[in-house]
Amino acid sequence: MKINIRASYDSFRELRENNSYYIDKTDLIEEFLIDKFDKAVLFARPRRFGKTLTMTMLRDFLDIKQDSRHIFNGLKIMKNAEVVRDYMNKYPVIFISLKEIFAENFDQILENFRLAVSEICKGFDELLTSERIMDDDKNIITLLRNQTANTSNTIASIGLLSRLLKTHYNKPVFVIVDEYDVPMAKALDSPAYDKVRDMIEHMLSYVCKTNENVKGVILSGCLYTVKNSTYTGVNNIIPYTVLSPNFASAIGFTDENVRKLLEDAGLSDRYDTVSEWYDGYFFGREKMYCPWDVLLYVRSVLDGSYSEAMGPESYWVNTSSTNQNLIHGFLGKTDDVTENFEILLAGETIECPVNEHVPYHLIHESGENLWSALLETGYLSKAATEKARVYPLRIPNKEIQIVFRQEVWDYFKDKVDNKSVKELKNALWSEDADSAENAMNQLLEATLSFYHEYHEYSYHLILDGFFTGLGYMVDSERESGYGRTDLIIRDTARKSCLILELKHVKEEAEMENALKEAKSQIVRNKYESRLEYEGYTTRLQYGMVFWGKKCIIGKVTGN
Repeated sequence: MKINIRASYDSFRELRENNSYYIDKTDLIEEFLIDKFDKAVLFARPRRFGKTLTMTMLRDFLDIKQDSRHIFNGLKIMKNAEVVRDYMNKYPVIFISLKEIFAENFDQILENFRLAVSEICKGFDELLTSERIMDDDKNIITLLRNQTANTSNTIASIGLLSRLLKTHYNKPVFVIVDEYDVPMAKALDSPAYDKVRDMIEHMLSYVCKTNENVKGVILSGCLYTVKNSTYTGVNNIIPYTVLSPNFASAIGFTDENVRKLLEDAGLSDRYDTVSEWYDGYFFGREKMYCPWDVLLYVRSVLDGSYSEAMGPESYWVNTSSTNQNLIHGFLGKTDDVTENFEILLAGETIECPVNEHVPYHLIHESGENLWSALLETGYLSKAATEKARVYPLRIPNKEIQIVFRQEVWDYFKDKVDNKSVKELKNALWSEDADSAENAMNQLLEATLSFYHEYHEYSYHLILDGFFTGLGYMVDSERESGYGRTDLIIRDTARKSCLILELKHVKEEAEMENALKEAKSQIVRNKYESRLEYEGYTTRLQYGMVFWGKKCIIGKVTGN
C-alpha cells in the first residue's frame, strides 16, 4: 500500500487537506470535552511527540470561524453525533503558539510576543465592526494589531480577546496555548529568565483564573513549570504529564498505531528494528513511540533514502538544542549524578524520586529535579507502569542512547584537545599501548579537573564521550562471554572493535597489579567471544588502570 508521509506538517488542517497519512487521535476530543473536562489543562509531552498537531486538531474542531467537517470526515470523532452537534465549529477559539518567542534579551522577547499577539488580533476583524464592542476596547485592539499597545495591555491581550469574543459571539471562548514553556526554556541561562517567566505566568493568569468568558484553557509544553505562582490563576491548571494515566495514549504512537503504520506501508517485517530504536517510553500505563522518528524512518525506507549498511538514524537529536543544558549542567559536578549517568549508559535502571512539577530555574538544584526533567523531556522513561513516588528510570531506546552519548561528548569536547583524542584513538587501533597511555594521561589532565572525586564511572563516562564524539558505536558494561566488559568500541563498517577493561585504584603502587588483573579478566571471561560470533574480525583488547589523573594501559596479546 502506498502511503503519503509528510512528517513536517504540524497543522491538522494542512495535513488532512494534503492527504497525508494520519493516525486517528480524534477520540481525544470526546475524552476531553465529555469524559474528563477541566477548565484549564496542560498536556506535557517531550518534543516531536505531536503536541502541536494535537492542539491544532482541537482548534480546528472547535473554531466557530471554520467549517471543518471535511477534514474530520471518516475519523472516529464523527461517530459521536452529540459531540459534533454541540461542539464542532461552535465556539470562538484563541490559538497562540509561543514556540518562536525567544531572543537574546527581554526587550526583543517582548517584541516577538507583541508580533504574535498582533497576528492573532488581525484574525478577528469582526471585533472592530461589532456593534457589541465598546469603542475603547476597539482602540486597544487596534493598538495590539499595530504592535503599539503598552506592555500591560500586551500581556493582558489574551484575556481581553476572550472577553470581547464572548461579547461578540455570546459564547465562551476556548484558549489554546501551544508550547507555552518554550520562552522559559530558551531563556533559562539568560538574565531575562525571571522576566520571561513572569510574563508567561501573568498572561496565563488572565485566562486561567475564574473567568466566565472562557470555556476552557488548553496548554501544551514539555514541563509542568507553573505552580505555586504569585499569579493565582495559573495554580488552577490540571497537568497531564508522562506519568498521568489519563490521556496517556492521546499524544504519540501506541504499539498498535506503529504496527498499523508498518502494515499499511508494507513494512511489517521491520517492527523489531523500529521497536529497538524508537519505542521504550511509558506514558501512564501505555507503551509509546515518538511519531517523528517512526514516520521519518518509514518514509526513508519507502523513498529509497534509507541505508541498510548504516542502519536507522537518530532523528530526535537534531530537533532542538533547548534541553542540552539539562545534562551539561550536572556532568562532573556531583558523584552520584555522574555515576547514575554511567549506569544509564550501560542500559540499566536507576531508582529515583520523581517530581511532576519542575520549574526550569530549579532543574539544577537537585538530582531529583534533573531526573524528573529528563523524564518529562524524553531523555528517560520509567521502567514500570504503575504510578509511584520513586520510579525505576532508564534510557528508553537505542536512539536516545546515541543522544545521551553525543551530549556527553558535547560536554567534554570544549574541555579537551581534540588532537589528543585522535592520538588515543589512533594508538589503540595501531596496537601502540605506550602512545595510547601518553594520550590518555594528557586527556585526564584536561578533564578530571571537572570532577570532585575520581571513580571508575568517571573514567567510563569520559571514554564513552570521546569515542561517541569520534563516531563509533559504544557499548558500556555489555554482557559478553562469561562476564561483563566495561567498554566495547565498535567500528561497524570495518568490522573492528576495541574491548576495554577499566580498573580504578586508590594507591599508585596498586596500578601494575590491577593492570595484570584487568588483562587476565578479559582472557578469563572470554570477552571477545560474542564479538567474534557477530563477525568482528579485528578484536583488540586492552586493560586500563586509573589512579587520579594517571593511567597505564596494557594490551592483551594472547588468549
